[in-house]
Amino acid sequence: MSLFDVFKPKAPPTPEAPAILTVLVDGQEITRVHADELPCEKTPSAAITPDSTVSFVDADGRARVHGFGDRTGWAHLSVRVRETKACQVDGIVTDSEQFDPNAYGEGRATGIRFQPFFLPGSPIPDDMFAGKGLFQRGLHFSGTITSGNTVLSCECDRCHKTFLIRSYHAGFSELGYFYSGSGSYTLGVPNRVAGSPVALQEPDPAELADLESRLPSAPDGSRFLYLNPFRCPHCSAPYIDFEAHPDLRPQEYYGNYFEGSEMMYYRPPEGDA
Repeated sequence: MSLFDVFKPKAPPTPEAPAILTVLVDGQEITRVHADELPCEKTPSAAITPDSTVSFVDADGRARVHGFGDRTGWAHLSVRVRETKACQVDGIVTDSEQFDPNAYGEGRATGIRFQPFFLPGSPIPDDMFAGKGLFQRGLHFSGTITSGNTVLSCECDRCHKTFLIRSYHAGFSELGYFYSGSGSYTLGVPNRVAGSPVALQEPDPAELADLESRLPSAPDGSRFLYLNPFRCPHCSAPYIDFEAHPDLRPQEYYGNYFEGSEMMYYRPPEGDA
C-alpha cells in the first residue's frame, strides 16, 4: 500500500435490495421483508388508536390497508412469508408494549387475523380465491376452532376495501345461519327448527324452502335465503359467493356478521320444530 492509496475512491456500499414487503402502521415503517430471508417471520409491535391502520405494501407498490376497529393499545404482529411468497399476518392487541403470550388465551386481549395474500412473483395468482369461503382464504382452519376473541379482517375482491367481521361456530352453537339479500344482516336459526342448515350437511330441500318462506324479512326489506352471499359492506359485491359456488355452503360452518353489528335470531312459534 502506497502513501497515496488512502486518497483512492472507495467502492460504493452495496445498496440494499428492494423489500418484497413493507409493513407500516399509521404510515411509519415497522418491519420489512427481503427475498433472501424467505421463509421468515417478523414480530413487530406498534402503538395504535381507533383511527390506526396497518398497510402491507408489496414491491409493486400495492398497499393492502386494514384497520383495527375501535381498539387502543399495542398491536403485536406476526408477519410470516413463505418461499411461495404467500403472506399470513396475525395480530394481538393488548394494553402493554410488552407482549404477554398468555393474554390472548386468557381472554385479556383481542386477536386479529388479516386475510392472507400473495406477493408479486408468487406462482399462485392473488385472485385465485375470489368469491370462495373463509377456509379457502386462510381465515379459518379445519380442525382448529377460531376463538371468540378473534376478529377477521377481510379484503373485498372487487373494491379491495377491508372490513372486520366476527364468526361463530354454527356446529357447536347448533345455530344455522342465513344472510339477507342485501348482505347487511345475519339471521341465526336453531337447528331444532326443520330446515335450519346443520353444519357439514345439506338441508332437506322441501324443509328448507318451507322455512325460507316463513323467515322474517331483514330490517331493510330483503329476504333471508340459504344461498345468499355474504357481501362486502362497502360495495355489496359477493365476498363468500354461495350463488356462484353452492357446494361451499355446507362446508362453511362458521356464520359471520360485521363487527359493530348484532346478529338477528329467529324465534320459532310454538310447535315450529
